[in-house]
Amino acid sequence: MLRWWEDLHILVQVAVVLPLSIVLLWVVHVVLLNQPVGRGLAYGVFWGALATAAVVGASRSEKARRGR
Repeated sequence: MLRWWEDLHILVQVAVVLPLSIVLLWVVHVVLLNQPVGRGLAYGVFWGALATAAVVGASRSEKARRGR
């Protein structure tokens, strides 16, 4: 399954990870950190974009490492 994920195009990976990370981080900020809904959404989008870059970047890096 990991190789299947790594073989997906980068835009497909972003399209899958970005919405999930935004929603997950929004819930964390609103429920666990007791932030207002609007501020939680802003934090969710900001940290979701960074988390998406980290996940997709790590996938690309691991695929390249395994290819060597």
